[in-house]
Amino acid sequence: MSVLDETFVPSETDIANAKEFSRAVARDIDPTSVITIQSTGDGRSIEVPKNVFDVLVKTLAIMAEGKAFSLIPVDKELTTQQAADILNVSRPFLSKVLDLGEIPHRKVGRNRRVKFRDLIEYKKKQEQSSKAALQSLADEAQELGMGY
Repeated sequence: MSVLDETFVPSETDIANAKEFSRAVARDIDPTSVITIQSTGDGRSIEVPKNVFDVLVKTLAIMAEGKAFSLIPVDKELTTQQAADILNVSRPFLSKVLDLGEIPHRKVGRNRRVKFRDLIEYKKKQEQSSKAALQSLADEAQELGMGY
């Protein structure tokens, strides 16, 4: 089973619990404090590393919105179809992007594999490029007095 097939879809109970937990964290927990989890059974407790707690809080925020999510390791290799799905583009379009060398990939037999890390880096660059283009258009509209 692929990591991408392991999508977590929160139930109504999960959503309600995530909302309650998120509110409690926002209200009661100092972000600079040390977080510990204590067992109600034997009273043992362990310290939760800050970065792990941050991931938990972000995950619960996603769940509180009722959104499904997947956990994907950054070094996971994806098929071209999986990569295209993540970018919300067609597989043929992604193939052209790969052919142009815009995203690193490797061949496995006749098939290509793309690392998730490289895919996300490409996506961030595309988003930055889009924002810059929109800002340029807005600036030009301002200069021309178009009211934007």
